[in-house]
Amino acid sequence: MTVQAVSSAPAEQLFYEAMLTPSADIYGAYRRLREAAPALLTADGTLVLSGFDGCSAALRHRALGKGDELLGMQFSNVAGDVRDLITSTIGSSMLFANPPEHTRLRRLVSDQFTPRHVTELAGIVTRRTDALLDRLAEAGTADFVAAFAFVLPLEVIADLLGVPQEDREDFLPLMRSMSRFTDPEVSPDELAGFADASRIMIGYFLDLLARKRREPGDDLLTRLVAHDGLTEAEMASTALLLFGAGFETTTNLLGSGLAALLADPALMAALRADPDLIPGAVEEFLRHEPPIQIDARTVLEPVTLLGADLLPGQTVITILAAANRDPSRFADPDVYDFTRAPNDHLSFAAGTHFCLGAHLTRLEARIAFTRLLDRFPSITPAAPPVRRTGIALRGWAGLPVTVG
Repeated sequence: MTVQAVSSAPAEQLFYEAMLTPSADIYGAYRRLREAAPALLTADGTLVLSGFDGCSAALRHRALGKGDELLGMQFSNVAGDVRDLITSTIGSSMLFANPPEHTRLRRLVSDQFTPRHVTELAGIVTRRTDALLDRLAEAGTADFVAAFAFVLPLEVIADLLGVPQEDREDFLPLMRSMSRFTDPEVSPDELAGFADASRIMIGYFLDLLARKRREPGDDLLTRLVAHDGLTEAEMASTALLLFGAGFETTTNLLGSGLAALLADPALMAALRADPDLIPGAVEEFLRHEPPIQIDARTVLEPVTLLGADLLPGQTVITILAAANRDPSRFADPDVYDFTRAPNDHLSFAAGTHFCLGAHLTRLEARIAFTRLLDRFPSITPAAPPVRRTGIALRGWAGLPVTVG
C-alpha cells in the first residue's frame, strides 16, 4: 500500500523530539516517528519522510533539488565580507546546484570517481593505510578517530587533488572546524570557526589553482584549471567540496564500523575468520549507522508527492537513518547482517545528488578494515568512546583503542 502524507500534531511532536533526542536513543526516536507517520506534513509545510519508499522517491524526484537557503540562514550573523566570500564560493559548488549547472560541474570530475578509476587508487589507499597503521602500532594506544579515521581520507583525497604534502598538516584543524556547518545544532562559536576556516581554505585553493596553471601536474586540480568556462569561484568551490566531502563520510564510517566491532566481539571474529565478508560489512556499517543521517531537498516546481501538494520553496526532509532501518525494506533492520542482500541503503542518497565519492569511500573502508584486522590480532577499547554531537552527521569524536 502506498504511503500518503499526513498532518498530525502528535507525529510532528515526535519529529521535534527526534531532533532533540540524545544520540544513544536516536534510532528509537526515528522508529517511533516512522511508525506514526512515515510521511509527515508539518504545520509549516515541511514534508518529513522517514520511510524507505518515501525517502527514495523524494531523492530521485526531478521536481526536488538543492537550495541555498541553508547558507543564508547559517551565515546571517557572520561579517558581511566573510559571508559574501563563503556564500558566493560554496554556493557555486555542485552541492547547491541543480541541472543543468549541476550536470556541467559534476561532469568535470565524475570520471575520477567511477568504479574503474577508483579501483586504480587501491595502491595509494593501501600505502596510506599501512603508514597510519605503522604509527598506530608504534603508539600502542591511541584515539582511532584522530590517528587514523580522520587522517586516511584526507591524505587520499589530497593525493587525488594534488595538494602538496607539506601543506596538509595545516588542514587538519581547519577541516575539523568546517565539519559541522550543515548541522542544525551548530553553535555560534562553531559557525564562527567554520567561517574563519572557510576563508582560509578558499584562499588556499585559489592560490593552489593559480600554481597549477603555472606548474601543471598529474592531478585533479590541474584538470580543473585546464577547463574553459569555469569561474574562479566554481573551481575553488569544487576543490573545497571534494576536499571536505572527501573525508567526512569515510571518517564517520570507519569510526562507526570499528565501534560496532568493539561492541560485539562476535562481529569482529566473523570478519577475522572470513575476510571476504568485509565488503558486506562495510555496507552494513553504512546502512546501520549512516554517516550522514539527514538530507534535504527544496521543491523546485509544483508537485504532488505522496499525496502532499507542494509548492516551490517548500522543504522536503529525508531521514536516511530512519529509512535504512525500515522493516518493510530490511528484515531485522537493527541487526548487523554482513551477508544481507540486497542492501540498497540510502546512505549515499540517490538520484542527481548521489554521493560522488561513494565508490572511493567504499574502497577506503574495505582496505582499512582488511589491513587493520590483518595487522593487529588484538584491538580493544582503551577508554569509553565519545560521540560527536549533532543530528545531521553521526560518528565518533573519540574512539580510544589499544592494539597489539
